[in-house]
Amino acid sequence: MGLAVGAALLPDIDHPKTLIGSLLKPLSQSINRRYGHRTITHSGVTLAVLTLAVAIIEKLSSGANSMALVFFFAYFSHLMLDMMTLQGVPLLYPITKNPFVIPSNPGYRIRTGDLRAEAVMFCLFLSLGLFLRPLFEHGFWTSYNRLFGTMQHLYLEFQRSEDLLEVQYRAHKGSLLLSGKGYCLEAKPGRAVLLQGDSLVVLDQSELVVEEVIPSHTGRQFFFREHRFVGIGADSLQHLVGRHIIARLDVAADRPFLVTANGVTSELRRFESGFLRGAIFHELYDSVEVEVFVYEPNPRIPVLREQLRHLRLENQSRAEAAAHHSLRLAELAVELQMEADMVARERLYGQLVKERKRKVLQPDYARAYELQAEIAALLEQERAKNARQREALERRNREAELQPASFTGYLTTVEIEGV
Repeated sequence: MGLAVGAALLPDIDHPKTLIGSLLKPLSQSINRRYGHRTITHSGVTLAVLTLAVAIIEKLSSGANSMALVFFFAYFSHLMLDMMTLQGVPLLYPITKNPFVIPSNPGYRIRTGDLRAEAVMFCLFLSLGLFLRPLFEHGFWTSYNRLFGTMQHLYLEFQRSEDLLEVQYRAHKGSLLLSGKGYCLEAKPGRAVLLQGDSLVVLDQSELVVEEVIPSHTGRQFFFREHRFVGIGADSLQHLVGRHIIARLDVAADRPFLVTANGVTSELRRFESGFLRGAIFHELYDSVEVEVFVYEPNPRIPVLREQLRHLRLENQSRAEAAAHHSLRLAELAVELQMEADMVARERLYGQLVKERKRKVLQPDYARAYELQAEIAALLEQERAKNARQREALERRNREAELQPASFTGYLTTVEIEGV
């Protein structure tokens, strides 16, 4: 703010009677005697030289250039406003002294010292500063894309964004309504992939009717990391795949194997896929006498996770309702104390009593904790059970002198800061 104010006042240092000229009077008088008012300090050449000097100083001291941009726009705002006066400013001084003005018709420009015109301009800019505050906070293109809320605008915002976007969406497929909020991992004109909790949500306009997608910037960074592997076993591959958000997976083996992804199990020699949230790989053996190990997920875990998701949404709604109810009680209590009229006081008291009697459901955080604990326990039981079964199968395989499958390929994962 100090730099912006100083840079905005700096062009008038060539006049001793201005605010900055009176503060630096010897320098101001010297510039005024040599060049006069609205000459060298109101030149675009001076602006470029001073901005370059600030940028060099800032680069050497902190390695950034953000303050140089603040200086440039603050200084230029003074020149732009002076161009709206009758006299204008010589932007190309000392190359030429021809004044630059906005607009060209003198009747629409203001006269220096005209307090009424300057007050109108001040109120205009003050109003713009108040009403355009959301635009300043989010940026022009982000506000523009959020206003329309379409897949095309989400794609444009994703392309220009330097941080992770959080997208609030609303869509439907037939009578099934879908809504929520998730991190945007990929966006195309008609398709987007969102990370919502522990699952991936795909918004594809060829399958869904997407009503609204509203992006917002999180300030977090995310990037893609590639992992290459050669000749690893199914256990190592499962461990590698299970720990990440998968953006791309391409894996091949020297013999057929089973893979379960997106709820479908297939027998393949090579598996390729785009965005995934986990996949399960099983080995196959040539001998029909050997039992094939199949990972057995606990079917109750997805049910509990869905219950937990709905409970969290319900708790959030209840918390908001409870907060609103408490605020309403406080407002009525204050109004009752401030009201002097007896009739109005009786009415307010009746409303207060009615609000106090109204039952407001409280969030059930204990049940949410119980569900989390139950899911964690079931996951541990599932892991232990399958580990025992796999160990038994591997022991039989060793006894039968069978070699496990060897997997080779690459895995591209999504790494999100703070997640």
